[in-house]
Amino acid sequence: MTHTQQLKDTGRMGFIMASSVNIKNGLLTTKISLHKKIPYPTFRHRPTEIKCTRALTNSTGQHNEQYCIDIVRKRDYDGFLCSLLLPEAVRRSTLALRAFNVELAQIKDSVSQKTIGLMRMQFWKSAVEDIYRDDPPAQPIGAELWRAVRKHTLTKRWMLRIISEREKDMEDRAYRNLQDLEAYGENTQSSLLYLLLETLGVTNVHADHAASHIGKAKGILTCLRATPYNSSRRKVYLPMDICMLTLTFMDNHKITVCLFSDILRPNRRRFNMFNQ
Repeated sequence: MTHTQQLKDTGRMGFIMASSVNIKNGLLTTKISLHKKIPYPTFRHRPTEIKCTRALTNSTGQHNEQYCIDIVRKRDYDGFLCSLLLPEAVRRSTLALRAFNVELAQIKDSVSQKTIGLMRMQFWKSAVEDIYRDDPPAQPIGAELWRAVRKHTLTKRWMLRIISEREKDMEDRAYRNLQDLEAYGENTQSSLLYLLLETLGVTNVHADHAASHIGKAKGILTCLRATPYNSSRRKVYLPMDICMLTLTFMDNHKITVCLFSDILRPNRRRFNMFNQ
């Protein structure tokens, strides 16, 4: 390389450095001038990556669905059989609702302290609010509920009413009268039936009226069916007004009920003679 070329290269480099480095107020500052715009990097998903993402999403959805099926089959077999009779298009949503009901129903018996149960009830209250904000919790039942809400536009009030009634039931006290037991059935079982009707697209006053009575009857039936289990834990949840009309006592973890009519039967003839 000749001396002239070296000077030219040195001068060119000095011009570049002078244009990029400037001394101002005794400080060394740099100026970056780009004559050519650099485009932002673009990321393209390969077909294999898209397939893997879809497969992962489908796998998660299938896991959530299977979780709801298993818990309903195990804890609410009658409801599981009823769900099988519904159209396939709504079967997944109905199983999600029944799994939600089962999850709330088993809180009372699965916790050792009332405070823990109330915390779990609060979790589900927040979960329902998040579901209707399109931000479901990372929980199988919550994810399936969110899917059902988006598909069928379910009413939030019925879900919150089930939670509130289950929360009041954490008090672990017997019902004062038959009306309280009917109210419990209305707020839990009937509310569930209202949601199931919405999944089927049934908006009929007569259907809602029938669901109300069926829910109350199912609430009473559930209380009666649970009597042997509750008696094994030395607890009685039968309405107090009915228990007052009977002699109800426990012996060897078994509830014995004697009707007053049975006690008075030996003296019935004398009472009839007196009435004559």
